[in-house]
Amino acid sequence: MTLKLSKSDANFIQQLPVCRLATVTKECEPVVRPVWAVFDSVFIYFASDPDTPKLEHIDENPQVSLVFDDYERENWSNIKGIRIQGEAEVLWEGEEYRYGHELLKEKYPEYRTPDGSWKEGDVPIIKVTPISYAKWVQGSWK
Repeated sequence: MTLKLSKSDANFIQQLPVCRLATVTKECEPVVRPVWAVFDSVFIYFASDPDTPKLEHIDENPQVSLVFDDYERENWSNIKGIRIQGEAEVLWEGEEYRYGHELLKEKYPEYRTPDGSWKEGDVPIIKVTPISYAKWVQGSWK
């Protein structure tokens, strides 16, 4: 069963350009790195360079965590975030791969340039199925 977030939570996630992905090594050491993700209100997709440690981590343990957060630069006491626990799957080709790729190109103009584009099968796209989430808000948000 896929987790559904509220419309306002989905909008918050969709408007952020970067989130942080946490995976774990074989030795259970957490590793966090930024990823440029898209959220279609059901699944989260992001691309990865091939042959990176995060792909090995996901192959060994598909349980991941993503944090989408933001704050008001003029008032740091106004913070907001959503942490999503999910299961990751590495896609290399197919209809869902092409769907995720189109979403990424739609959100990130860099993926539409000759330097930022790629062919199916050259670059993996990771699909995350949200399982649970927690959120926090401090201060006043519009």
